[in-house]
Amino acid sequence: MSILQQLYDSEINVWITSFWDDGFYVRLGDEMNGFRAEGRCDTWVDVERWLDQQARPHDPDSAVPGAVDVCR
Repeated sequence: MSILQQLYDSEINVWITSFWDDGFYVRLGDEMNGFRAEGRCDTWVDVERWLDQQARPHDPDSAVPGAVDVCR
């Protein structure tokens, strides 16, 4: 199961935006409740790892073991 599906199932909101030569901007949270974490990643694989790592403190059951800090 993908990290996006796990976050969705755990009711953890995520925003992801991209611009073709500037990578991905990722946020954990939403405008109504606030953003708990924000970062920029160079690749989609890094986005998935970042989401996994940032979600752990909020819902440990939604994270997949083995994530590393790869984004700024």
